[in-house]
Amino acid sequence: MKKYIYLGIVLMSNFFYAQIGVGTNNPEAALDVKNDTYGTLFIPRTSLTSIGDKTTIVNPDGTSLAESTLIYNDGLSGLKPEGFYYWSNNNDSWICMTCKNDYGDVTYSLKTTDFEGWYLLDGRSITSLPDNAKMVAQSLGMTTNLPNTLDKVLKGKTPSETITSSVGSNTISISQANLPNIDFTGTTSSTGNHNHTGTTSSNGNHSHSYTDRGNSTVNANYDNRGDSGTIADDTSGSYTTGTDGNHNHTLDINAGGNHNHTATVNSGGGNTTVNSTRLSLVTNVFIYLGEK
Repeated sequence: MKKYIYLGIVLMSNFFYAQIGVGTNNPEAALDVKNDTYGTLFIPRTSLTSIGDKTTIVNPDGTSLAESTLIYNDGLSGLKPEGFYYWSNNNDSWICMTCKNDYGDVTYSLKTTDFEGWYLLDGRSITSLPDNAKMVAQSLGMTTNLPNTLDKVLKGKTPSETITSSVGSNTISISQANLPNIDFTGTTSSTGNHNHTGTTSSNGNHSHSYTDRGNSTVNANYDNRGDSGTIADDTSGSYTTGTDGNHNHTLDINAGGNHNHTATVNSGGGNTTVNSTRLSLVTNVFIYLGEK
């Protein structure tokens, strides 16, 4: 009893100086406890039921829990692991100060099932999780399912992206616009001898020259009309046909003329997508949601 009275006197006497010293007459803080033998059990010890428990610990003035309210959770009533926790208004939850891992931490592992508060990110419904893990998952923004990391790699978030959303693809479709802007040229082989056949145009007026050798057996007076000039007169000479006779010529190019043709060749592609997955070491991905 005397010890309590003495402590009360010490506390009252130091109140007026806004500093309290226990075991010292020269406190170096608002509360300074010095003892070489005993520890201090001054932080309330309790059993929180969940990360969002607002009923086990309350504010004495009836309002919301004050930011940084500190307690020691013994892990006996739902929320694990045990340790020192403080209340965060920003997260609307208790934050473990002494836990080895923080809620929402992600790790790679060769393990295949949940272990020690770590849950496999396999896309399962959060309703299948223990109550504590479910509440933690919801506080991290996972309202329906855990993310599914099957055949995915992790990347940093951009301002326009949402945490736990899936972006990108493991395959790429190449279009013509993705190809380099270069020209491909070539020629066909020159070893294939062949013929071309056809006709020339019929609308080209032209004349042909020829030589009339005459015909000595024809009487120059044969023409009773007296137009002997129209019959060969056995005189050599060069003459020209008229230019108004449209006609065709059959064309046959000799097969011995080797030559090239410019060719356009189709790529023959089938628009098959390209697998863009890099060479990787396959593991499982887990998120820490707290122990059961």
